[in-house]
Amino acid sequence: MKKENLILWIASFIITFLVVYLSNLFSSNYPISGTIGIEGQKVSYRFEKIHYGKEDVSVLIRSDLKDLSGKLFWKAETDSVWNSKDMKGDDLALSASFPSAKIETKTNYYVELSYKDKKLFVPDNQKVEIEFFAKIPAMVNVLQFLFLYLGLLLAVRTGLEYFNKQEKIKKFEIFIAIIFLTLTALVNPLYLTYKYGFINKTVPSITRLFPAKELLLTVLWIASIIITFNVKKYKIIPLISAIITIIIFAFFS
Repeated sequence: MKKENLILWIASFIITFLVVYLSNLFSSNYPISGTIGIEGQKVSYRFEKIHYGKEDVSVLIRSDLKDLSGKLFWKAETDSVWNSKDMKGDDLALSASFPSAKIETKTNYYVELSYKDKKLFVPDNQKVEIEFFAKIPAMVNVLQFLFLYLGLLLAVRTGLEYFNKQEKIKKFEIFIAIIFLTLTALVNPLYLTYKYGFINKTVPSITRLFPAKELLLTVLWIASIIITFNVKKYKIIPLISAIITIIIFAFFS
């Protein structure tokens, strides 16, 4: 049975990793990155779509081309005039930065690259929109990460108990409900309070501190516990709850 449990835990980690990776990859906030070729040399870039804190936004273009130059352009979403700055270069990269903006405001930016008589616009002839938020303390970030993804991991593992002869579904479900309840009631509101800069500034609405994703996860697993403890053939219940949990992670930002 130990071997069977080990296989289920390994499967849970793999499924959880794939869910997190794919949900981040297809998120609208996922950075734009890529590589283009100029005369056989690679030029790589990465443009962020989210920025935390008051520090300037740094833009870095990596390349082995010594004569490559670049200019950074940016403007606030509400502005009509573009600001620009020449990028500083060394043997490996071009770099420049532009100022951070107010919380929950957006800035558009892109880079114009010049090499000999060629001009290229990155990323891929489009403008990137970046949104600004307040800086979140490292400990709050860690707690948010641990509770959110530990809950997902245990949800997947509990769903896979359907294939285990000596299942521990009820114990797992209680742990999941506690994790998601703590996340929804304590950790996530604290995280959002820092993210949106509510501290000493404004009293947020309930919907700002208790978004749908965390509420749905908590309600889902409390309901799963109630049903599990009140029906005889309950092994299918956590499997369904685990699938719904994955769907929530995939479609709710």
